[in-house]
Amino acid sequence: MSMMSKIVIGTWPLSGDFGAKSLADIEASITKALDAGIRCFDTAPNYGLGFAESMLGMVLAGEEDVEVFTKCGNVPFVGKDFSPDAIEASIQQSLKRLKRTSIEGVFLHNPRTEVTVYEPLIERLEALRAQGLVNQIGLSGAKGYDYSSVPEGRLDMFQQDANLLYLDEAHGAHPRFRTFFARSPLATGILSGRLSEDSTYPADDHRSGWLKGDRLSSLVKRVDAIRNILPSGVSVPSAARRFLMNNPFIDRLICGIGRPEHLDGIIEDATAGPLPKKTIDALMDLHDRDFDRPAEEAGLGY
Repeated sequence: MSMMSKIVIGTWPLSGDFGAKSLADIEASITKALDAGIRCFDTAPNYGLGFAESMLGMVLAGEEDVEVFTKCGNVPFVGKDFSPDAIEASIQQSLKRLKRTSIEGVFLHNPRTEVTVYEPLIERLEALRAQGLVNQIGLSGAKGYDYSSVPEGRLDMFQQDANLLYLDEAHGAHPRFRTFFARSPLATGILSGRLSEDSTYPADDHRSGWLKGDRLSSLVKRVDAIRNILPSGVSVPSAARRFLMNNPFIDRLICGIGRPEHLDGIIEDATAGPLPKKTIDALMDLHDRDFDRPAEEAGLGY
C-alpha cells in the first residue's frame, strides 16, 4: 500500500462541529484531496447532524474510484440506537445523503453500555454486506473502552484514537480485527503545535467544554516534552503524522481537515519518510512513561 492510499480524509472538522465552515472551503478541501491522489474519506451521520455526509455526497457525486466509510448507531437528532433495525435504517439514510448505492465500509459508532451482545448487530451488518450495500464492517471505539466482548475475527475493521499522547489500542487491535484505522493523529488539535496555556475556543467548538484549566495545562506540558526531543526542523504536527504513517501496526490513518491548506502538511509528511529511529524510540519512551505525569495530574490527560 502506498502512503497516499494509507491516508483517509476525516470529515468531522468540515462538519461545523468545530466551528462554522464555508461551503467553498468544504468543496475546495475535498477536491484538493482528490487532486493529490487521496481517494478515501471517513464520515458519520452525526457529524454536523448529517451535514458532513451531505456535503461529501455533493462533492463526490460521479466519482467512482473512491472509498467512503461512514458509521451507524448514533442517529442525528435522535441519539444512540444500536438495534439491528436502527443501524440498517441509519445506513440506508447515509447512502441517500452520500448519493451512493454502496460504500466501502461502515463502523458501529462508539458503542459503550448500549451494546452488551454484539451477535445480532454483526449478523445484520453481514446481511447488508451480502446485499452489496457495504464492503467492510467494523467498530469505531470509544476511547479507553473495553471491547473484549466483540467476537474475534467477525468484524473487518477497528477505528480508535492513536497519537503521540495515546497509543493504548494501536498495538493490540490485531488479530481481533483485520484492519486498524488510527484516528485523531493530532489529538483534536492538541498536537497542532499551537496549543498554549492561553488557548481558548469559541462556544460552537466542542473543545471549549473540556480543553481548559488544569487539563489544558497538563496537555501543554506533554506537547512541550514532545517538542523538546524532536530533530531540528521537525514540527510537532509533522512528527505526529510521520510517526503514525510509518507505524507497522497502523493500516489506515484518518487525518481530519478543516481547510484546504491543512492538506499541505499531510501531503508533505506522506513523502518525507519515517522519523529517525532514535526519535521514534524517544517518543515511545515518553509515551510509555506517561510523560512522567505527577499524581495530581491523574485523569487530566488526552
